[in-house]
Amino acid sequence: MRPEILAPAGDVAKLKTAFHFGADSVYLGLKRHSLRNFARNFDLDELEYALGYAHERGGKVYVTLNTLPYDEDLDDMAADVRRLGQLQPDAVIIADPGVLSLIRSEAPNLPVHLSTQANVTNAASARFWFDQGIDRIIVARELGIDRLSHLVSTVPGEVEAFVHGAVCISYSGRCFLSHYWTGRDANRGECAQACRWKYREVEEQRREGEHHYLMEDDRYTYFFDARDLCALPVLPRLFGTGLAAWKIEGRMKSQHYVAVTTDVYRQAATWLAAGEVERFEAALPELQQEVARVSNRDFSTHFLPGGVPDLDAYNKTGSAYRNAAAFVGTVVARSEHFIDVGLKNKLEPNSSLELRDRGLVREPLNVGPLFLPNGDSLELGLPNTIVRIPGAFNSGIGAIVRTLPEHGGEESASDV
Repeated sequence: MRPEILAPAGDVAKLKTAFHFGADSVYLGLKRHSLRNFARNFDLDELEYALGYAHERGGKVYVTLNTLPYDEDLDDMAADVRRLGQLQPDAVIIADPGVLSLIRSEAPNLPVHLSTQANVTNAASARFWFDQGIDRIIVARELGIDRLSHLVSTVPGEVEAFVHGAVCISYSGRCFLSHYWTGRDANRGECAQACRWKYREVEEQRREGEHHYLMEDDRYTYFFDARDLCALPVLPRLFGTGLAAWKIEGRMKSQHYVAVTTDVYRQAATWLAAGEVERFEAALPELQQEVARVSNRDFSTHFLPGGVPDLDAYNKTGSAYRNAAAFVGTVVARSEHFIDVGLKNKLEPNSSLELRDRGLVREPLNVGPLFLPNGDSLELGLPNTIVRIPGAFNSGIGAIVRTLPEHGGEESASDV
């Protein structure tokens, strides 16, 4: 059976993109009590809309309440839980036993998933949480495939694991560097990503015969910074574990990132579920190249193969995001004679672009003159406007528009 493809949704636009590109479900945060406070996130009215949008398409929505709250947070959290009980998302994701108790008191009918922040690394721990009424466990990212397989086969409930995206250098994200140095608590959604800062004059003393190689450019040293997780090279083995869901990190990433990663893992999962392993293996180089076209810090399989990751798990070029193609916008309307593109970045006439639609579809888009939807000519397309591009195209509404790979630049983690 094909695993559920679970995509990040930092806002409504990214939620729509995720479902267009094949997500079975999305996870999202409210304006508070989420581990990604700097994503745009959802207010309760937007959540109500998101639930309707997803359910009309047969999708699911999971809401993150996975901060580690203090006592003074609980009254506000209780109010949100009561409202969630009325809206009935498909599950809430929690990390703290006190939050579970709060849900049982205020909204007992809410399904609950246990966050990776709870650090489940063994079957005994998983069974304990299932005994508390947890519906699904998102396991710690330290588990290799063999351990995942054993855990899935010996517990009575669903197990989910991350397959792609940024990783922390601490134990499933429980890190105090940010809190200690900046006052921004990573466990309350405010991580300053101190592990990716640039450092000078670092001296380390190790046991004799053991080495930790520091990655250094012409100005700074990087010694915490991990490459992004990409499970594609070991995906057939991971498929064999029987995981209920494959999760993609990235609520602060762009629509481009959500579109491409969702599409790639959905297509890969479809092939593997159909027994088309050779087809997947033949396509693997292109799948890897495609995920490299969006924001990334280079890739590693990290702990999935088992044992200690080799030095390739650490970034040799610093923490800056790189991408081979840059996001321009999304198709918002089309006819036989034109497409309308909602721009997120500026667009100049006479540009060479690419349309990217679900099913790994790529289509050249050679832009000539630009027009407004009313037919008026336009000298330059600006962000947050709609431009009309004449021509006949196969890609439909929801497809993304991007620069060609060789024309790409850098894209920040918080890009729209």
